[in-house]
Amino acid sequence: MFHTAIIKLTARCNLDCTYCYVFNQADKTYTRVPKAMPIATALECLDRIHRHAAGELHSGRFSIVLHGGEPTLWPLASLRTFLDRVEQIRNEGIDLAVGMQSNGVRLRAPLLELLDEHGVRIGISLDGPKANNDHFRVDHAGRGSYDQIMRSVSTAIESGYGHLLAGFLAVAQPTISPTTFLDWADSLPIRRLDVLWPIEFNYDHPPWTGTDLASYARRPTYGAWFADLFAEWWRRNDPTLEIRHFYQVIQVLLGGTEHTDTIVNDVLDMFVINTDGQVEYPDYFRSFADGACRTPFNVATDDLDTVAADPVFDFCLHLGDHRPSECDGCPCVRECGGGFLPGRMREGETLPRERSVLCLDHLYFFSTVREILAQHRDELPEPSMGLARV
Repeated sequence: MFHTAIIKLTARCNLDCTYCYVFNQADKTYTRVPKAMPIATALECLDRIHRHAAGELHSGRFSIVLHGGEPTLWPLASLRTFLDRVEQIRNEGIDLAVGMQSNGVRLRAPLLELLDEHGVRIGISLDGPKANNDHFRVDHAGRGSYDQIMRSVSTAIESGYGHLLAGFLAVAQPTISPTTFLDWADSLPIRRLDVLWPIEFNYDHPPWTGTDLASYARRPTYGAWFADLFAEWWRRNDPTLEIRHFYQVIQVLLGGTEHTDTIVNDVLDMFVINTDGQVEYPDYFRSFADGACRTPFNVATDDLDTVAADPVFDFCLHLGDHRPSECDGCPCVRECGGGFLPGRMREGETLPRERSVLCLDHLYFFSTVREILAQHRDELPEPSMGLARV
């Protein structure tokens, strides 16, 4: 059964980030769908989710992430109608959580008031210090976005809406030293951060392009950067700076089993709904081929139980049953489970059956975390206690 839906309220954005997998990589679906989701389609999304979550085989808990494009560009009146319907579903006994992922440029008071009324928290995408962020995250005139985002965030906090800001989301930045990156993270007004593995690498675009594999294996770029970042974060010993991915890895190494998008990889129980109502595979499929995310299903015509039986969705829902055979015997297989899904893709192949091209990076990172935790075993909680999710 599904437990998460990514609803793309818009197929347009007020930024033009160079690495964006929606607008600036292989997939061009955004050119073939409405720029904004009609409210009727959005309500159909909720109806389908309600029926699925209320089913006998479901727990009654479900999460929605409002996404895009940029979701704050969706008409405020439509968002109000949508969230009113969310409240109706909650009142009918469904534990329905709603969040929003935004670039943070348009955190206006009317929007924040509405989100506060319905308990919707916002994640803000921001890629490191100003110079680095403004190299990648630019507007359509090529101007950096950092100052505008931070002004918007500061205004939200000063207006009493800081509690709505779930934290910042950054893509790994190996061109920045871990010390510099953490100094920047220390300066953020909200001290919750998630750092993501890159989505653009796959078998048609491996991370060692431009060098030989043997050289890359000695110190894999992303794995070494994550390992050094973890080591510095651990050395600083400041629990008020929460890096979600690191807490998740520690939890798994202490005996936890919770799947996330980048570790364990036993189940990927999410789907995407685009602005035309079409149900899509997770955005990882979008990153390597035009249209690879699309399915024949639409919320106007198809029940989510039927969607879940689709071969690709069934593969994702039982991802742990399809762990690559070459992972057998790997000391980090429990944490990694085959690796970050985009890196397992190959153009022309529907299902990601091979281990990730970031395998060397994952091994380097997970091994480093294991070694650090082993050195401090006496300071750690008992495995049965686990750790709170950031």
